[in-house]
Amino acid sequence: MKSLFIDGKTNTPTVSFSGDGVLSISGRSIPEHPIKFYKPIQIWLDEFLLTSPIRVFFRINLDYLNTHSTECIFAILKKLEDYYITTKADVSVSWIIDEDDDDMEIIGNDMKALLQIPIIVEEEI
Repeated sequence: MKSLFIDGKTNTPTVSFSGDGVLSISGRSIPEHPIKFYKPIQIWLDEFLLTSPIRVFFRINLDYLNTHSTECIFAILKKLEDYYITTKADVSVSWIIDEDDDDMEIIGNDMKALLQIPIIVEEEI
């Protein structure tokens, strides 16, 4: 499967989704139209999950995301959760935070509490 790469800008994150199951979103997510920005990411993920990967690792390293971006990230995580529950595939998420970034830590822990996939919230090394 062809990889998806979106170069990050001032208000949008860098997205690197590889056909080998390594997914990454990093930077700042405050796009003017978050649903429009995240739509191709969700489409790619839907198509990728149809290939029945045995392992998916999603690394999220955002320094800020607005409310609508949080909803879009949650939707992506929900798709991964559904896949994890249905297939018992090896799905894991690493939610990377900067030291003393309480807001992003809270969001990561909220996602962890709401979803049934392994999510590790950890400081960037």
